[in-house]
Amino acid sequence: MLIQNAKGKISPARNTDPAKELENAKYILARNVIRDLDERKTLINNNIIVAGSSGSFKTSRFVEPNLQRAEGNYVISDPKGSLIKKYYWLFKEKGYDVIQVDFQDPATSMHWNPLTQITCTQDIMKIASALCLDKTSRKATIDPYWDSMALLFTCALIGYMFETGYKPCSFRGILNLLREGDRHERVSGSGSYRTRNPKASALSDRFEELYRKHPDSWAYEQFKNVDAAPDKTFDTIRSVLVSKFSNYSTKEIDEMTSSNDIDFSELSGKKTIIFVIQSDHDRAMDGLVNLFFSQAIDGFIKSADTYPNQRLPIPVRFFLDDYGATTVIDNLDAMISTIRSRGISVVLILQSEAQLLKAGYGENKTIISNCDTYIYTGGNDIETARAVSTRCNKPLQQVLYMPVGYCWVFTRGSKPVFTQLADRQEVPERYEMISVPATKKPEMKPYASEDPLEEFMELLEFADIT
Repeated sequence: MLIQNAKGKISPARNTDPAKELENAKYILARNVIRDLDERKTLINNNIIVAGSSGSFKTSRFVEPNLQRAEGNYVISDPKGSLIKKYYWLFKEKGYDVIQVDFQDPATSMHWNPLTQITCTQDIMKIASALCLDKTSRKATIDPYWDSMALLFTCALIGYMFETGYKPCSFRGILNLLREGDRHERVSGSGSYRTRNPKASALSDRFEELYRKHPDSWAYEQFKNVDAAPDKTFDTIRSVLVSKFSNYSTKEIDEMTSSNDIDFSELSGKKTIIFVIQSDHDRAMDGLVNLFFSQAIDGFIKSADTYPNQRLPIPVRFFLDDYGATTVIDNLDAMISTIRSRGISVVLILQSEAQLLKAGYGENKTIISNCDTYIYTGGNDIETARAVSTRCNKPLQQVLYMPVGYCWVFTRGSKPVFTQLADRQEVPERYEMISVPATKKPEMKPYASEDPLEEFMELLEFADIT
């Protein structure tokens, strides 16, 4: 996706201190509900859940008002690439590095290769887990043996590249190694010293050579665990992985992963926004998208740990649209309670709480429990509405009948607030957008009355809510 500035040029960015700019940074939750961005002042973490049905203005009246303020660093899930089109030049003019990671059109993306960022075996295991384990189908009754063996095999292949410097160190390289795994019987020696090896392959030869040079090889240990499997089992595991990595070995992905331009430790010290563009209907690249987000949050955590106070100098907010359905961060339920102290937060945008179940968290309430703010923008999902009804201590019908354009805002330690959603135009003048095309305001008249709130109260007066 190529973006051109309609004005023809951009204003030079002012040289400012990002830390000073953040002294008065705010979080816009809803109309007239604004909070300080520094959770050390508010004692409230910045993890937020925004739940509401499709078309309930979650992006236009929550995400965009906060983007317009351009405070802190951002990692944005941007289905269809609509947000980068609107806000690219706004952030450039405010001195940001704008990074486009495009999984919809990889040929126009910044170069990103997750395999070049490996520093230890734990990194290998994280990458292999993100690629092999489908987080959206954990509840399916699938024999975990196959997932475990695929994970071991992938760890062995990535480990081999890491330990030997194999090229290309990319998904194409993994696929090439897999194709060397065809087994055949090999007879060596002569006379009474002849030996038979029924599991010989070019891939096995590679690992045996690695073992001779490095007897303590971690990759070799992983491979031997898989190589012990019978032929049919071994071939099944290999064919599954060939199918998976073939999707990630297109000409465009090869170009995207031919090098790496994204260093999260470097980005954490300067004003940066990363737009991650993914298809809103094609799920083929979801594995890579999820790997990017998982590696990004892990990279920022590692970067934070290098600072004396183990905190990023510029806070990073992840805005994750349609979380659970299209985007999943590996082990987020384990990390979400620890990222606050490092200046990292997540905004999970859901259509219903059921999407967290789809993300593989089961009945685990860790995600919701570690989000100190919950914004409900309306919808028809009964279970989500029932949960909101309990939170605000209102009848279920009152939650289901709420007018379009309004929301409930729940903040830990405070009473719930029922109010209108924020408006994209209601931002301080010093944050007014420059060179962003005007957009039509959403229609805010769901009922005959000119005042939706007044009409809402009238409906409640006559509704049978007992």
